[in-house]
Amino acid sequence: MEAAEREEIVAQLDNAFGGAEDVSPVGADLHVLLTALELPAPWKPSPTRGLAVFKNWPSERPLFYVDPAVVGETGEPPRSPQDAYVLDEQWRGFSWSVTASTSDPVRAIQLWINRFVEERT
Repeated sequence: MEAAEREEIVAQLDNAFGGAEDVSPVGADLHVLLTALELPAPWKPSPTRGLAVFKNWPSERPLFYVDPAVVGETGEPPRSPQDAYVLDEQWRGFSWSVTASTSDPVRAIQLWINRFVEERT
């Protein structure tokens, strides 16, 4: 991915989600830290942090992780959680069937966030 495309993706995510930073290691795929990600009730904490990793973008949807502190109303994480160690930090991923494909990075992240709208713990 070219530098200009990386900058454009970060700018779009920053505008849409109120805080985004390129935290990619040198020579790695684009890693975007979402610093103030709003989740729908009853998920907390909100806002929280999210991390999107754009591997093979746009032919593949980004990998998406949330802060491992995120839980629903019963204190449980989203279903099918998978903890991952990314950028020297623990993150929580989860499986989610997203049927729509998109080349819009904002839409791609919103599709992941929709899981929090549809699922309650």
